[in-house]
Amino acid sequence: MRLEDPRVRCSRRQRPAVESLESRELLSTGAVPPGQAHPGLRPAAALSQARGPAAESRPRARSTADQAHIDSPNGLLGKRPPASFLDPKVIQRYANLLYGPGSATPMTPTSHEIQRQIFTGRWVGQYTIGPPRFSDRASTIHAWSRTGGSDQFLKGKLNMVLFPPADPGATPTPGNPYANQVTGTVGLFNQNILQSSGVLVLDLNGTPGPGSNALALPTHLTWTYDNNTSAGPYAAPVPFVQGAGTADFQWVPDAHPLPGTQGSGRVIVTFQGLINTSQLVSPISKFIS
Repeated sequence: MRLEDPRVRCSRRQRPAVESLESRELLSTGAVPPGQAHPGLRPAAALSQARGPAAESRPRARSTADQAHIDSPNGLLGKRPPASFLDPKVIQRYANLLYGPGSATPMTPTSHEIQRQIFTGRWVGQYTIGPPRFSDRASTIHAWSRTGGSDQFLKGKLNMVLFPPADPGATPTPGNPYANQVTGTVGLFNQNILQSSGVLVLDLNGTPGPGSNALALPTHLTWTYDNNTSAGPYAAPVPFVQGAGTADFQWVPDAHPLPGTQGSGRVIVTFQGLINTSQLVSPISKFIS
């Protein structure tokens, strides 16, 4: 190394010497929040895991991804859904529907098993309204979202299509049993790290109230777990095929719909119910459950 200090004479054999340095402030760190330091971790590692005010002294602008987690049913990642989101009456109703004396599989699940099967999810996305595909439908509603999550996977996408009936007062027939009902399908694609090829498919349907406008957007539907098309951790070997619940919608129409559509805007979709997964693969890990 060539010495920069002119007071040091250069020679063919360089000798160690002390050089003057510019003044600098000492490095500083925030204190580790109580309870955040883990045994066996250095303070720097503990600080990297602490995301509280002590770890971040300056407030950070909330990004879309942050807002997605706040809007999701489990609030900030890793927390249970708030009591205002999960309706115990809905869970009890579908527990009786799936496992009660009048069900196809009458049995008595334990309270722990009911907790394991609870599924909640919320997505905030966009929707468009287009022409119907068949004469008995009023329109075709497409919705999609990258903003949301559930209690069974932390992050995911939503892709949904709904078909409102052209005549809400139509009489169902054997050839068209859903003539008077809103029908549809939703695919929920989990995007957890190291987890791929997972999709939870739910079949949607609901009967509009008497005198409903055929072009009205549905606000409440029921869903059943489509074990034939779900994949990844939601592939359902027999007898793990039970699943049902509710879907609630909040529509925020655009003042000026997108060109080429009959309507567009934002939609908030909320799911809750029960799904009896096989647990062969965990929805939140690549490893066997």
